[in-house]
Amino acid sequence: MRKILNIAFLFLFVFSINLFSQEIKVSSVSARYSGDGAWKDWNISYDKGSGSYTTMYSGEDAWKQWRVATPNSDGSVETVFSGEDAWQYWRFSFSNCSGTIRTVFTGEDAWKQWEVTDGKHTLKISTVFSGDDAWKDWNITSSGGSMRINTRFGGNGAWKDWNITDNLPGVSVELKTAAVFVCIYSGAVRIRR
Repeated sequence: MRKILNIAFLFLFVFSINLFSQEIKVSSVSARYSGDGAWKDWNISYDKGSGSYTTMYSGEDAWKQWRVATPNSDGSVETVFSGEDAWQYWRFSFSNCSGTIRTVFTGEDAWKQWEVTDGKHTLKISTVFSGDDAWKDWNITSSGGSMRINTRFGGNGAWKDWNITDNLPGVSVELKTAAVFVCIYSGAVRIRR
């Protein structure tokens, strides 16, 4: 009996170490290039590696489909609908996680509040402030913590570089990456139109 308990304890210990070692925090996002097309290609920095957001196509509809890479997996984010309001509802898919990204409200200010869910966790995303520069500062919250995302610089190029303070334990890196997408999308694509 003691041997079984020791084996069970060892298994639980190894599982716990593996669980905590998988915790990956997002630290920053930056446009890879400069110029008019800079919003199409991004570097994502994590405490355990790097990743990217890259549009799949060029042209006017480039913003509708994205390849996304994290240290754990590759995936995609794409709009669910077409037309004027296509930016309000997205689907993301990774090898180990999938879900939706939606605006909470409709109308002109819909881009200011979002929900991202994978069926297990729901993250609420909202601008910290209101007004013309609201897109520069975001909160991502769940029942267990929060992330703060804000532009690193001011001026016309503020949308190109973002600082991230990640205090969302127990949330997959894929779900956090899908949530961060909302902030850079709103700053770089939606607001710049």
